[in-house]
Amino acid sequence: MGVETIPRMPTPLTAERAEAMSQRMIKKHHVAIMLLHWFNATVWLTELTTGAALISSPHFRVVPYWYIALVQGFFGTRSHLLQFHITVGLIWMVVFAVYGIFGVRTYLARQVIEKEVALDRDDWRWLWVRLRLILKRTNESLPPQGVYNAGQKLFAGLVYAMVPIIMLSGLVMAFHLVSTSLVQWAIVIHFAAVGMVFSGLMIHVYMGAVFPEEKPAFFSMLTGMVNELYAYRHHFKWWQEVKMQEQIWKREVVEDIRNEPPASAPELPTPVEVLPPPPHGESRFTFTLHRVFRDPRPWPPYVAGVGLGLTLLATFVIMGQGLGASGGFTRYLVWILAWISPRYVGAHDYWSQYAQPGQSPLLDFLVFELIGVVLGGFISGWLAGRVRIAVDKGPRISKSTRYLMALAGGTLMGFGARLARGCTSGLALSGGAVLSAGAWVFMLAVFAAGFAGAYFVRRYWL
Repeated sequence: MGVETIPRMPTPLTAERAEAMSQRMIKKHHVAIMLLHWFNATVWLTELTTGAALISSPHFRVVPYWYIALVQGFFGTRSHLLQFHITVGLIWMVVFAVYGIFGVRTYLARQVIEKEVALDRDDWRWLWVRLRLILKRTNESLPPQGVYNAGQKLFAGLVYAMVPIIMLSGLVMAFHLVSTSLVQWAIVIHFAAVGMVFSGLMIHVYMGAVFPEEKPAFFSMLTGMVNELYAYRHHFKWWQEVKMQEQIWKREVVEDIRNEPPASAPELPTPVEVLPPPPHGESRFTFTLHRVFRDPRPWPPYVAGVGLGLTLLATFVIMGQGLGASGGFTRYLVWILAWISPRYVGAHDYWSQYAQPGQSPLLDFLVFELIGVVLGGFISGWLAGRVRIAVDKGPRISKSTRYLMALAGGTLMGFGARLARGCTSGLALSGGAVLSAGAWVFMLAVFAAGFAGAYFVRRYWL
């Protein structure tokens, strides 16, 4: 296994070498970086679209009156437009807070500070040469750059400097904090900070999506990959790091091969599973279904997701309503309470909604749906041979602690489901299927709280 010599500075490439490098791909962005990028882009597009329509007075506006009327007409009233603008902004703040809390060591320290913001001597030289090239005062080549060039770092630094200002001023404006004078100053500061980011955003969008030489950088935010030729020509220092890591890996592989003792006998290839013929009188389709349902391995989550979606659709078509769970458990509880003390249930403001005179609380679709869920889960587990009594827990906690945590978590989930007037099936799935705003807010809150809570109880599972 040969070792390739890594050049210290970019050198001219032959046509064959350039063609070979253009066919090899290098990973530039992780999935988390791409998700944050496009989430941020979507939020900024939404906030700029709605915010421009909110800036209107007899003395000042930034867009024509027809645009203001169009956007406000889409939301019905100016009040609804403002509420939507504030809600999207709050969601944006929550997501950034989650990234900040859980990524302070990895994402913020390694990605933001070291790669996206920090400028070295080559970066300052790059800015000076780039300016002179634009003014046509030099023919000097640009200095080599890291994974991001100096222009991208300047824009990232501007964004990270303005984001806290935009967030704080937005909170002051949205909730009218402290005093009227502070709110008025917050409006000016908020508008100025957004304007500075917007001015750099136009250049960023042009360079990434329109400028031909930077097209691979734009598509890398979709695929996470760039071709090696682009990395060599535009981000040579980063290309060097990648090649050095490849060389280290190659040396380790060579050492492992040299130190590995000789095998006494060659390993036989793993046999390919061949389906046996179906029994006499049984079709191949029926026999395959039996093998699928009796396979002890869990189904892929994508298949289960498609099945859940089709089940939800069938529920709407057949029953005229979506799925649910917490409502069914509530009716079970009301039935027990009515059996113990019917007078208490009839006088209670909440329980009396489910206990109508002359009608059992159990006469509801959700009650029978839960029975079907339990039976279906048991049958599928029994067919796959996975029915057993076990306690899923981490190695650092006892069974009693796991029981207490399950009880506490279930209590909080039940209280939250009733407070939100729906659970992950009744509100999130069924509500999300009909594009309910409350369903999307609920799910974002569930995931945000789940990520935040997982940080504090992770030691119980790891």
